[in-house]
Amino acid sequence: MKIGIHVSTSGGIDQAVDRAAELGCNTFQIFVSNPRGWKPTVLDESGIQLFKDKYQAAEMTGAVSHSIYLINLASPKEYLRKLSIDSLVTSLENTGRLGLSGLVTHIGSHQGDGLEMGLDRVCEAIEKILDGNTVTTTTPLLLENTAGAGNLVGKNFAELGEILKRVNSKHLGVCLDTAHAFEYGYEIHTKEGLEKLIKEIDQTIGLDKLQVIHLNDSMTDLSSNRDRHEDFGEGFIGKEAMIRIINYPALKNIPFIMETPKLKSGEAGKEFIDEIKSYAK
Repeated sequence: MKIGIHVSTSGGIDQAVDRAAELGCNTFQIFVSNPRGWKPTVLDESGIQLFKDKYQAAEMTGAVSHSIYLINLASPKEYLRKLSIDSLVTSLENTGRLGLSGLVTHIGSHQGDGLEMGLDRVCEAIEKILDGNTVTTTTPLLLENTAGAGNLVGKNFAELGEILKRVNSKHLGVCLDTAHAFEYGYEIHTKEGLEKLIKEIDQTIGLDKLQVIHLNDSMTDLSSNRDRHEDFGEGFIGKEAMIRIINYPALKNIPFIMETPKLKSGEAGKEFIDEIKSYAK
């Protein structure tokens, strides 16, 4: 089982590997730039090499980066789409330089212009990002599902599947966030609901395109459309269902990464990761 958390790069990007290893993780997620600003972080070659050396020595695999929070590929504002495209291009390049397995990103909101208009903008933007003349890396861009609030694009796998179909790139994949799926309305707290979701994923995007899972429980109830993460087994999805998810045969080889309160605050330690590992069959 590949289990990890989102870790800080404070003190140097290589410190993320140390933090993940100390918690007993064998994968992880990082930001490669300040998540709340447009200005890209400059990674120097010595820092990149130190990161790669530690990553290899720790025998970790499947680690990913996450884009900044400001991304909106569906925006009606051209300047905002351009900022988003440029940010993702830079982040993809840096993700590739670090030897990571993908860049996870939120898609954005059409802001009332309608889903079809939003999808058109998103697909056009992604085609620009993944154009061989734009980026030199083959690192995949991974689109994350949303909790379904407002005018966000990507609330279900039919929408994500439509984007993948239109763009048709081997460098485009998907990240499943379990909290977002539940908050949108997928009944993954039940065995039947989980099986239904996996079937939908297989039919709309293909399970081979599902490359990372954000293993988050939910602070809010089913179909709340409110994006609120909770620690493993302590939310509305519940421990029994979360254990069922990590042991689902079609998901077992996919990296599971948590972005939850205790882990972000440092309150949960290695024993928390060890406990979750113990549930894997």
